[in-house]
Amino acid sequence: MRFSRLFAVTCVALGLIVSSMPSVRAATAQMGQVVVPVTVKLTVVLSRFTGDKKTGNLPFLLMVIPGSGERDGESTDLQTGARVPVPTTTFNQDKSSPTTSYQYQQFGTNIRAQARVIDPSAGIYSVSLAVTDSQLLSDSPEQVQYAQGVRLPRYQSFTSSNRLILKDGQTIQYTAATDKTSGEVIKLDVTLNVIK
Repeated sequence: MRFSRLFAVTCVALGLIVSSMPSVRAATAQMGQVVVPVTVKLTVVLSRFTGDKKTGNLPFLLMVIPGSGERDGESTDLQTGARVPVPTTTFNQDKSSPTTSYQYQQFGTNIRAQARVIDPSAGIYSVSLAVTDSQLLSDSPEQVQYAQGVRLPRYQSFTSSNRLILKDGQTIQYTAATDKTSGEVIKLDVTLNVIK
């Protein structure tokens, strides 16, 4: 009698498991329709122009893990450049020879990138990019400035922060700015590629 009851309970349990399998498969199939790529590749190009002449072309490549929904994925940070000794001159009130010391400052390019999926089937992503660039200027003789016979260094800084909507394989130029002191034009282009 006990064996018969145990056998009946076992059959009922197996029946419940088997009957639930189609719904499990359906849920798995539905979940499988949303596939988030492991990474996206962002290629950021910073270009410089003097008139129609291109004077600089710096490409940077970043691999970004996208988030989903309303949340960005983890940020990817890139920093490149050098610490350059910049003179600091103290001018004395008695007009004696000025005192010059040197402090190291960071010059170069910093990029922070984040992304999230908008439409995975169409390969559409929202991308956040923050770019900062700085450099010492090589002044022409007519641009050089002096104070009590000491040459004064000049440097250029550039900052851009944007959120873009990009498709897989798309390239856009999203920033173009003119430096009013030098007339130089700085442009930023970005390309998104999905790594499948």
